[in-house]
Amino acid sequence: MKRIIAAALGAAMLCGCVATNVPPQDRRVTIAEDLGTSVCITDIRCTKGASDFYTFQANMVNTTSSEIAVDWKVVWLDADGVAIDSVVSNWSSRMLHPHEICALKGTAPRADAVDMLFYTRRARR
Repeated sequence: MKRIIAAALGAAMLCGCVATNVPPQDRRVTIAEDLGTSVCITDIRCTKGASDFYTFQANMVNTTSSEIAVDWKVVWLDADGVAIDSVVSNWSSRMLHPHEICALKGTAPRADAVDMLFYTRRARR
């Protein structure tokens, strides 16, 4: 009887150690609190193309069963981590359909851009 109770307690303790299925957050990504968990970024890539300009792609996922209007922008950084002011750093809008995965893409405005920051928020109307 003691063995059964000990086995049950051991199994209960192991169940409490289950890993969650939440992808690690990239330090370059900021999702505004007003979106909560209704949007997530599953993948973000930044690479230098043939033209010596960096390009990025971010996969944004609507995790809800309703449409969500979001704004997003990318701020490009130089080698010193200073933001490069450009037209491409303005907010863009996108409607995400229920459970849609949307690939957002862009290109750095200058060849001296070496990294980027990605921001998203609920669309301002």
